[in-house]
Amino acid sequence: MVKPAIARPKDLREFAVVPIRAITDPRLKPRTFQVLVAFCSYADRTGRTFVSLDRIGKDIGIKAPGVAYHVKKLTALKYMVKAKPISRHIPSATRRIVYRHSISEDTIRSRLSPEHQMELAETERLFKYHAKANSEADPREKMLREKFRVSCEQFFRDALADGWHIGAMDLRTAPIRLAEQAMGCLVRDRDAPQSHGEATYSPVSGFEVVGPRTE
Repeated sequence: MVKPAIARPKDLREFAVVPIRAITDPRLKPRTFQVLVAFCSYADRTGRTFVSLDRIGKDIGIKAPGVAYHVKKLTALKYMVKAKPISRHIPSATRRIVYRHSISEDTIRSRLSPEHQMELAETERLFKYHAKANSEADPREKMLREKFRVSCEQFFRDALADGWHIGAMDLRTAPIRLAEQAMGCLVRDRDAPQSHGEATYSPVSGFEVVGPRTE
């Protein structure tokens, strides 16, 4: 069976926070600097990023092995370090952009405002949950979850274009949160416990429950 294609959501990133010393560092060739900026565009408020080499490669037009080469250079030059993963279910390596050598990740966290600390904690929680759910789900469940998430992102993009507002944290986390809630409403066909009725779809009246469920 051919898996139906899922349209990728539009990239909503608008800026990247880059270590200022990289701008004048003669050791950074243009392509290495480009890879650094690409990683920075996926970093959270602590400088940590979970993005894969493949994703970075697609963003800037090179293969993953080429990205790995530049990551090795950036690590040697101490613009990037390996970081402890927040979940064993995340397939890509966890890295942290080094903005100042004298400041640790714990120090950065402690200096965040309460609002930003809550935002970071909520993003981490959802990221862990989403990664775990995807790792344990079968391909059909993953496909459904991803389709719903992409649809939610499109909904928010349309709403923003129409003059509505959504907070930055909700824009990132709501599609994941809503996708998990939607999957929680579903059960495998014929594996569900006995219910009073079965939902069917009518093009005229939408979803409606009709009749008792029987085998």
